[in-house]
Amino acid sequence: MIKYSVVIPTYNNKVMLNNTLESLNDQLGFEKGGYEVIVVDDGGSDNTLREVEGTPRTYAFQYIYLERSANSCRSRVRNTGWRQAKGKYVIFLDSDMIVPRSYLRELNRYLVQNEDMLIISYRYMLKDPVSLQDVKSGRVFDTNYTALEYMEARHYDSQIHSFNIAALAHPWHCVYSCNMALSKKRLEQIGGFDEGYKGWGMEDTDIGYRCYKLGMPIVSHLGMEALHQFHGEAFGDLRSNDKMREWDQNIVRMFHIHPALRRELPRWRINFAYFTRRVPQMLMRKERNRKEYHLTVRHEAQIPWMKEQIAALSAQRGDLIIVHDEVESRDLHLWIQLLGFTPSEVRYFPKSYVFADEDVRKFFKQVFSWKRTFILVYRCIRLVGSKLAQAFHKSSPQPSRSREVSR
Repeated sequence: MIKYSVVIPTYNNKVMLNNTLESLNDQLGFEKGGYEVIVVDDGGSDNTLREVEGTPRTYAFQYIYLERSANSCRSRVRNTGWRQAKGKYVIFLDSDMIVPRSYLRELNRYLVQNEDMLIISYRYMLKDPVSLQDVKSGRVFDTNYTALEYMEARHYDSQIHSFNIAALAHPWHCVYSCNMALSKKRLEQIGGFDEGYKGWGMEDTDIGYRCYKLGMPIVSHLGMEALHQFHGEAFGDLRSNDKMREWDQNIVRMFHIHPALRRELPRWRINFAYFTRRVPQMLMRKERNRKEYHLTVRHEAQIPWMKEQIAALSAQRGDLIIVHDEVESRDLHLWIQLLGFTPSEVRYFPKSYVFADEDVRKFFKQVFSWKRTFILVYRCIRLVGSKLAQAFHKSSPQPSRSREVSR
């Protein structure tokens, strides 16, 4: 019986895709089956199937080719995949991800405790290409990736708002489909990805928002992180103008189809947060003058007592509970997140993921220089120009409507 269906969209990315498929072999606890992989090719022209069809597999494999059309988009590819899925749960992975052999086991450990979650995990950003042999042998995981240079944006954001995603005012904003999982039942309920999103960005954030509105817990899993293969993009790199333009257009669409967003998280705040690198502050709760409680977990034996303390403190309104976990218990991490949006905020920081503020500032100074300034100026000009155009359109006299019917 198939429990997990892994859906991988791809487009002219056969070499990295082959690494991804190899990494899914021999998943611990699933050696005799129990999962399938569905690759959906979005009209590629690089003979992807020929590259990957000969790879030995320990899972059921399906390849679907979609012809390019006016309806082609990232949402359509993913919808095609999950609708063919036989598993109870659907995992979305991008075709440049490499996962550890423990990937499904870690996911399963979460879902046996609550099957109705939207689970996300972060990525480590590789700096060099990876060979298929390094994936097969496992050498690709010999590096310690819990270092600043390998982390992605959400890792850095969590340095501030913590790794308790459920405590955020807007946890759905952290949802990326490059590495996430949820039940097929929930996908059917919400209708999958909105195929009105064209180009790059926001179709996965939209999924997160709709799941959030259904009351589904959104949690992060630090044991499911994937390696993002290097292909010219790493943290701090300048996005292409096309991607930025498509992202802006898709934000407009999201606010149009979800009017409540205008009150919950105005669009100007999103733009401002990205301009100034204040995304975590945008996502956090706004309470002030709170009494702080700092709790440190140093031994496994402390965890039951710690849970009692956290539950009691978080149930009373107006405080801030900060948990430092030196044991890095994933069960404690999940338990805290499943508390949800508690009256008092709970922040969770696992030891190996936390860095000194000075080290983070130094790293950011190296990564961002003229690139960050360019993005800031470019986006500001676009935003101001858009606002001026809207204001001009509203103030311009509108032509009177004729009642005559054109022949």
